[in-house]
Amino acid sequence: MNPSFYISIRYFFSKKKNNIVNIIIFLSILSLSISTFSLSSILSIFSGVKNLNIKFYQNNYPDIILSYYNKKNILINDQILKKKMKSIKGIFSFSKTIEKKVYLYYKNNKYFFYLKGVDSEYGKVMKNFKKIVFIKKNKLFDKKLNIYIGLSSFLPFFPLLFFDKIEKNPIKIICFFFDKKKINNTPIIIQKEVKIKGLFHFNQEIDNQYLFCDIYEIQKLIKKKFFHFLEIKIHKNENINNIKNILKKKWGSKYMIQTRIEKEKAFLKIINTEKIFIYFLLFLISLIAGFNLISAIFILQLDKKENIFILCSFGYSLYRIKKIFLYIGLIITFSGWFLGICISYVTSLLQEKYHIFKIGGKFPFPVKFTIEDFCMTTCIILTIGIIISFFSSKKMNYLLI
Repeated sequence: MNPSFYISIRYFFSKKKNNIVNIIIFLSILSLSISTFSLSSILSIFSGVKNLNIKFYQNNYPDIILSYYNKKNILINDQILKKKMKSIKGIFSFSKTIEKKVYLYYKNNKYFFYLKGVDSEYGKVMKNFKKIVFIKKNKLFDKKLNIYIGLSSFLPFFPLLFFDKIEKNPIKIICFFFDKKKINNTPIIIQKEVKIKGLFHFNQEIDNQYLFCDIYEIQKLIKKKFFHFLEIKIHKNENINNIKNILKKKWGSKYMIQTRIEKEKAFLKIINTEKIFIYFLLFLISLIAGFNLISAIFILQLDKKENIFILCSFGYSLYRIKKIFLYIGLIITFSGWFLGICISYVTSLLQEKYHIFKIGGKFPFPVKFTIEDFCMTTCIILTIGIIISFFSSKKMNYLLI
């Protein structure tokens, strides 16, 4: 074993003459461990939020969305569409969709929703989309627009499932559609009675904001066979960018083709920008906390002043003596880092398993302890500790004067 390293270990663990030396060393370890814990925990939260949102995009967005750049209606024959899409290998399924803003009126109350018309393939494209049909085909309901309401919106509209059977006092809901293509931007208001055909469940946000119906019912309403978006699901092993390039060649430059990954990138760019700022801020905080290490090394040098003179009298060089206090600084740094990283890791595991900390008392705080964050935390803390230990050990010539 290196003699300087062996002496530094003995100095670190041996009893000090003054109790204040022990307290200062303990405080320097504590400050470094708190800095490590804070940095690691905040980065774990960022990674948890990032992971949560990636899962959200995977579950709630199709792999590829095709639409016009100027948001025009897409008019294309169903047979031609099928031929175009089936010729592309790697596409699992595709669905035509229409999305319109609507106002629902019920009992003199106005409700704002997005009405989304989907075809029978939508459930294959979006696996999270589930619907329950309460009312089967009926000639009476063919005259109405049959819609599905979100599971969380079920209770406010619950009576509609039953009261429409009473002929004396039928309940009416009027929907307003706005055609953006109309000259002078004047809307075409189409009024239609609607009937709740069943329930759907996607996620809480979409359940509260959306109504779903068959796309062909909206096409009948406006008397045009069109759609706004073509939502595409590809096979798991296929490259999403390759499929996108093939679609560009097939459909041409008039169409906007956007992948789910591109939507994720916009979000990840924001997260990474915030993360860089947090790195910089916590680096400064860790640097300030690291100044406790300077005082710890300085006090320890004063405490071991007699021992340093004895080592010098035995021919121990000044360079080796400086290395002793460099090693002590590194031991203090490593101890603080190890303690902080262990507490952070255990806290992250407990949070992932038991959801101890919650947002608003309902949603568990998202955390994820990653190797990337571990390496970054380690680099920041150990770099600060090494730099401070090096410069602190250099300035000890005054002890030999």
